[in-house]
Parts: sequence; C-alpha cells; structure tokens
Amino acid sequence: MRVRAFGRSRQSDAWCLAALCAPLGLLVASPALAQQQTVRLAPFVRLTETITDNAGLRNDREAKSDWITQLSPGVSLEARGARLNGSLSMSLNANHYGNGTSSDSTFLTLNGTGKLMAWENRLYVDLTGSVSRMASSVFDSRPADSVTGTNQTQVSVFNISPYFTTRFGSTGSVRLRYMMGISDSGSAAMSRNNTHTWSFDASDPRMTGFLGWGFSFMDRSSDSSATSRQLKQQTTRLTGMAQAMPDLMLRLIVGAESNNYRVSNQNSSIYGFGADWTPTPRTRVSGTIEDRFFGTGYTLAADHRSSQMAYRISYGKDASSTSSSMLSAMTLYDLLMLRADIVAAYPDVAAREVAVRQLIASNQSLTAQQNQILGAQSVLTDTTFLDERLQVGATYSGPRNSLSLMAFMSDRESLVDRDYAVGSDIRVGSTLRTTGMIASLGHQLTPLTSLNASFSTSRSRNEGSVNQSSQSKMLMAGLSTKLAPKATGMLSARRNQGTGSVGDYTENAVFGNVVLQF
Repeated sequence: MRVRAFGRSRQSDAWCLAALCAPLGLLVASPALAQQQTVRLAPFVRLTETITDNAGLRNDREAKSDWITQLSPGVSLEARGARLNGSLSMSLNANHYGNGTSSDSTFLTLNGTGKLMAWENRLYVDLTGSVSRMASSVFDSRPADSVTGTNQTQVSVFNISPYFTTRFGSTGSVRLRYMMGISDSGSAAMSRNNTHTWSFDASDPRMTGFLGWGFSFMDRSSDSSATSRQLKQQTTRLTGMAQAMPDLMLRLIVGAESNNYRVSNQNSSIYGFGADWTPTPRTRVSGTIEDRFFGTGYTLAADHRSSQMAYRISYGKDASSTSSSMLSAMTLYDLLMLRADIVAAYPDVAAREVAVRQLIASNQSLTAQQNQILGAQSVLTDTTFLDERLQVGATYSGPRNSLSLMAFMSDRESLVDRDYAVGSDIRVGSTLRTTGMIASLGHQLTPLTSLNASFSTSRSRNEGSVNQSSQSKMLMAGLSTKLAPKATGMLSARRNQGTGSVGDYTENAVFGNVVLQF
C-alpha cells in the first residue's frame, strides 16, 4: 500500500497496535494459558496544569504566557508468567490552551514491550511499541514537555519479531529471527519507513572445551514512503572463539557485506577481533573492532554494579537509522535495570524489565527524565547514517537518596547518496555533532513524599555543507506525594533556556498534576 510522503496510514497504525496487543488477547482468550499468568490491569486518569511565561518557546520579544490544561485518561497493563511477560501503558491526551497560544489538540502516547513463548522453549515473539512526541529538529527550541513549543511531532515506532531457537550438543545454539519494523512521524523530518530483517545465528563457543565457533547472517531491506528506492544490506560473519581463561573469551572475525547506499552496490570484506571479559557476576566488559565498508567499526561496552552503585559505558561506530538509534540510546531504563535493589528484588530479567517500565510509567518525574534523555539523543531522519556514539551512565541508590548521571556524545554522517537522501538535520557532506548530559537527584522526605531535581544540557552543531547550531539548558525541581492509596500528586517548577532557529529563548513554568488509579 502506497502512502503519501508525509501522511499517516491509520489502517497500518491500527494493525501495529493490534500486533502489539495480540499476545495479551490470546492470554485472556485461553483459559489454560491464563492459569499460568498474572495480569494486572490498571485504568488511570491524569490531570496536568502548566503555567508558563513562554508557551511557544519564542524569543523574548515574541514570548506569550499561557495556562495549559492536559487531561490524560489511560490504562496500564502488566503480564507476568511462564508464557508471557510484558507491560503496556497507553493514554489519550487532550490539551486546552487557556490564552489560545496554540490550537487545542489530542494525541496518543503509548509505550509497550512484551515477550510471548509460543512453543515450549523454542518459538518466541518479541513486541515493542512506542508513540510519543519528539522534537522535529535539534536546531529549533527544545520543549520540556508535550504541550509547549512548536518544534514537536508525533513519532511512532513498532516492531514485531518472531524467532525460533534451539540447542545442539552441550553448548551449541541456533536462532532464526524475522523482524518487521515500522517507524513514522507526523512531519517532513521523517516519513513512514518499513524495515524487514531476516537473521540466522549459530554458535558453539566450547565445541572442544576451549575452542568454539560462530556464524551469523543478516539480510535487511528498508522502504521509505518519501523515496521510491529500497535500501538493502547483507552481512555474513564467521567467528572463531577461544576460551583463553575461565573469565576471558577471545574472538576472531571474518566475513563479507554488501549494500546499495551509494548509486552502485558496495561489496566489501569484514575482518576483526573481539573479547568478552566477565571477572565477576557483577562486572562485564565486551569489545569488538572490525574493518567495515565505512572504515573501522567499534562495539565496546562495560557495566558494573555494587551494593549501591551501578555504572555503564559504551562506545560504538556503525551504520544506523532513527529507529535503531532510539533503541540503542542509553536511557534511565538501562541504569535502573542495573540498580542493586531492583536486581535483588527481581533476579529474573523478564520480570525486572516489567517492573522497571512500570516504575517509570507510574512516576511522572521519571517519565519526564526518560523523555528528556531519549529526546536529546535522537534525531529524526529518513536517511541511513554512520553513528559514532559514546555514552556514560552512573546511578547511586541509598536508603533515602538516589542520584543518576548520564552523558553522551554522538557524531552522525549520512551514508546515502545525495540523490536519494531526504532533507533533515543530517545533511550529505556534513557531520551532525551532539553532546549532552543529565543529572537527577531524588530524596525521600517521608515514606509518602519525595523531592526530585534534575539538570540537563545539550548542544548540536552541523559542520560541513550547512552550518547550524543550537544549545539548550533545563533545570527542574519538584515535590511528589501520595495523596491517597490510589492517588498521587506532583508540583514542580522549571527554567528552560537555549538558542535555536528562533534565536535566544527563555521559559519559566510551574506545573503540577494529579494521577488517579482505579
């Protein structure tokens, strides 16, 4: 089905929602399966009031104040059991601007992930879905929420991925996976993109006790509604493994790859090496360096956790896209997954994923931080780009205090020829450089009341054929409390200032909300 370059197919979006929720429907429909599951359905309604002195995030001469009301009825769903683990949070948000600085609007937000075991330890289905508002351009004013500024668009990302896995011998495994992804935005920055990926992986890391092997194949095709061209990529790798020490695995990699990012197809070889080091159950270090079609590629990652601290650092350089970079960006979710108290409470990874996502969805301050971190790192574009990214994160969790710090640096260059690239922040012949950090502090005043504060900053610069730059700084502080067994409230203040295509802007705002669960 063809869609307009910058339009939205409601039938396709409805299909994506159906695909995301289908396993939950099966759960309810099958009594035998339902007996093995714990399902929690929690409707809620959230009322948010925002008083701002610059609703449009314009320069000081054009700033206009407003009182903005947002009503958000929604539902959260959590499933835990032998067959299905997942969570889904969805709300419909209606905005009313008291002074008319913007038109009243309604939009959907959704965040869901799930894993269904369709056949006993053999056939699984992974599902992820996200619908949120993001900045259309990194060079315009950066909104602090979903109701201020004009530099916002609705971004939808859905993935469904069935895969078959089995084992052979004592240490061998095989996995065949198919993934269909759909990403879209409501602006010209990124049109609808459909991605289909087939992958096959087989390995036996200890075939002879200390020597092993691995084989992987990936075939990916991507269609954009803004162009008539289909981008294709294929990679094949053969890996030799050696268990040099009980906690150290060495890898030697050879392979081949091809793609049509340029006018003519590119075919090249892959050579590389890697190592995986696990000195303790709480510490992991992994690294891979390869000679690729774009030059030297890297995948380096390390994480460590102690009783109260968790650290994570990663550095990578690889071909990427908007949806891929959103999935690979380090977020508050990643740090919470490492936190010692959460790991101790949920040793099972699937159960921990559900608990962390529910924690973020139920805490408005955590949701705001998550959106800030992801929004600062993401860029909307149709093109495939080379992304060189460094990410560092740390979190502390004490009896009454918590502190998290995250910093990142990213250089992105278009890999697609000028004739096929779509205009966006990433320009052919230019390098989009983005740096940023966010620090957040939480203090438990009483068992029911907590104080939260955060500071974030980001800077973007396009260097090359087109010179652009922007910078933003944001300070927020607030108080949240439990008003009743099923009601919570929050009152916060913020200062948002920066430079962008509209010039210098400053915003001061006070906002609060009440959330009722049923």
